[in-house]
Amino acid sequence: MLLYIYTAKLQDLQWDSACNLYAAADKYQILGLKSECFSFLKDNLTQDNACNLLIFADKHLDENLKSIIQDYILNHKNIFHSNEWKHLMKTNVQLAVELLYRKCTE
Repeated sequence: MLLYIYTAKLQDLQWDSACNLYAAADKYQILGLKSECFSFLKDNLTQDNACNLLIFADKHLDENLKSIIQDYILNHKNIFHSNEWKHLMKTNVQLAVELLYRKCTE
């Protein structure tokens, strides 16, 4: 995070570091860093990480990222058959219901 503050550059961003930096940027309102991490997470969204990222976006109250992920999941319906989705339904019922409600009202 300090490197970004002093240089406004991110090097070798990986999934875990992007999540950690996003959380720190959100906490300390470093909007440029948050935006860079947002773009990385959005561009690297996969069927394997969509459910976890949905939980992450909800935790950080990022409705824009949350909406992107919800659309992604709805467009990749096989996610509903994954262990990640089953875990999300058990641990985050409200998120699962929101997504299914969105699906029903399209």
